[in-house]
Amino acid sequence: MSESKFEIPAEFASQLRHVPSKDTRTDAEIIATLNDHAPITSEKNIWTYWHAGVDAMPSWNQRTMCNWIRLHGPSWTVRVLNTVPGHPNHALNWIDADQLPETFVQGTMVGPYTGPHSADFLRAPALYRYGGVWMDSSCILFRSLDRICWDKLADEESPFSVGAVTQYGTVMANAFVAARKGDVFVKKWHEIFMELWRGQTDWSGIAASPLILPILMKMELSEAVEAGFKWKFTVDPVHILGYIGQVLSWCRLASLQEPDGGFDGVDYYTKKVLCFDSLSEIWAAETLNDFDGGEMYKSMFTTRRDADPESEEYKKAYATTWRLLTQSSLQKITHGKGMTTDIHCGYLLDQNEGSDCAPGTFGELLRYGSVHFEQTRESIDYREAHRVSEDRIIHKGLLEA
Repeated sequence: MSESKFEIPAEFASQLRHVPSKDTRTDAEIIATLNDHAPITSEKNIWTYWHAGVDAMPSWNQRTMCNWIRLHGPSWTVRVLNTVPGHPNHALNWIDADQLPETFVQGTMVGPYTGPHSADFLRAPALYRYGGVWMDSSCILFRSLDRICWDKLADEESPFSVGAVTQYGTVMANAFVAARKGDVFVKKWHEIFMELWRGQTDWSGIAASPLILPILMKMELSEAVEAGFKWKFTVDPVHILGYIGQVLSWCRLASLQEPDGGFDGVDYYTKKVLCFDSLSEIWAAETLNDFDGGEMYKSMFTTRRDADPESEEYKKAYATTWRLLTQSSLQKITHGKGMTTDIHCGYLLDQNEGSDCAPGTFGELLRYGSVHFEQTRESIDYREAHRVSEDRIIHKGLLEA
């Protein structure tokens, strides 16, 4: 075994072990291969999207993907879809146009969220057609996908065929979704979402769709606060709901029982979807830093390891970094997209080149540990899929208003 660049503190020695990287290529060598159209050889595919292609990504996103590859080696294949004309990984080389909204295919989508919503359009079709895991390019992994959920999904004795991150109730976080090829829940989830976007060129009319009205009538945004989510939104609820149309589509399907022996989404969701908790597994840095993006940025990345160990800044960075490395599956870095009062960590990373891994910082340690420190915990914070109460079940057809 190669010598570790960083020592694991004694207090975490039972929770981590040093492992070598499974890919020794440089970042540049790895990025170059991500421009290739890699043939499908299995369901172990990692899907993500960047509109202008991997070469145009902020460097911290590129490093994130390089570390996905170093963590997994050749057993998983990473593909970065895009909308660059003529590119081998143009989305339409992978997903048929009739599976996507016209506004995406024609390039007529407008508004501030064209990037996130383009990723939303591609997420379910890629998983349904090919299988694998969809991750946003801002997800820093600390645990292999096999050990997060794929081993359970691939086990023929397991009931699960989908892996998802749960927030509260049936509300999920779509930054990470895993599914076996051809899963019917994923297919129907996408069909609902496509219906929401029929005739749309932006997100603004989504919350008015009669398909999600039964969900909205029962939903209270205060539920999110009560569940521990403390983002300080500056936009009205309709704005937020329009932005998360794909999540609301999931909620509808998990609440749906079609009449006359049709699809039972309630039963399928509770029996076939493997859920794990969002706050403990993908947003632990938020809980440790009171949902303050600036504090997260300092705690995860820019605080120096040679700072005064008695300072509050050092203590918070130390606690955050080692909590993520030992007990989180990943950390989803958010941008906020102008919807909250504070600046999010993703925005600060975009604006400060190289600050995610500068020598001598906790960011350097976090980046190294995400590849070289393997968690010893056998399981993660799985949660039983929430079964909606009888009064919240929707007894209608899939696309019936």
